[in-house]
Amino acid sequence: MRKITLASDFKQNRTSFEDARTSFIKFCKLKNLAKPSLDYYDGHLKFFHKRVPVVYLDEITQEAFDDFVFAQLEEGKRTTTINSQLRGLRVFFKFCAERDYIEGISIKLLKDDAELKEPYTDAELRKLLARPKSNRWAEYRSWAMINYLVATGNRARTIVNIKISDINFDENTIHLRAMKNRHQQFIPLSPALKEVLEEYLSAWKWEFDDYLFPTYTGEQLSTRSFQQAIKKYNIARGVSKTSIHLFRHTFAKNFILAGGGLVQLQMLLGHSTLEMTRHYVNLYGADLSRDIERLNPLDNLKKAT
Repeated sequence: MRKITLASDFKQNRTSFEDARTSFIKFCKLKNLAKPSLDYYDGHLKFFHKRVPVVYLDEITQEAFDDFVFAQLEEGKRTTTINSQLRGLRVFFKFCAERDYIEGISIKLLKDDAELKEPYTDAELRKLLARPKSNRWAEYRSWAMINYLVATGNRARTIVNIKISDINFDENTIHLRAMKNRHQQFIPLSPALKEVLEEYLSAWKWEFDDYLFPTYTGEQLSTRSFQQAIKKYNIARGVSKTSIHLFRHTFAKNFILAGGGLVQLQMLLGHSTLEMTRHYVNLYGADLSRDIERLNPLDNLKKAT
């Protein structure tokens, strides 16, 4: 492992790393960032400071930062893991540069081949979406959660915060209050999901202020418990894939293959920018070629002549 190189340049009115970190976290709180975002930034800053144990911020040179990144690569860390660190550190060092705590440091993400995550197949989805044969409420809840995941591609944290009052069965909308970017939005309630939710809600007594997918005692389901319930349900149905986030990939892929638009997909997935939405298109774009003869304008025009 290469030794971290530190600068020896001493200046007046120097800012310590800890003071800069405290100021940055305060800045993030003033922006009303969600706790997971605060933990993300603070965790990466503490990890970086442990590996680059400077007292003053201006001791961190471009070479010192590059050595930090190189050390992660030598340890065999995945590019995606390192890039996650870099995204958080890039925001921090930009904050510091804007306040003249330190000169700018160039932080570029590492190039990496996109990892193709195999979505749930149609055969697997059919197994998961089949109606429960038992009368156990927990199985009905998991069945309804699976249907919700397939129909929306929402994140687990968003789903466990949905209350029954957020479902408007008259206007066919779902009000999402716990998005990753702290924004709220409405998404359409599809006819198939509406039917499933109506059947699911008919199986138990509820109040409008209850959570849509609560615990057996009526409390809010934690994200971890949500994941465990889906894992148990999938395995019981003979499906080895158990990732909740994979439903998001599956939703994006099927939406793209059905001819859905990029901007519409961005809205449905709640992306702040088109960057991540384009990532899904690039990831599964090759599958579009299977219908190219049916969809391509040139082919259709030639058939008509």
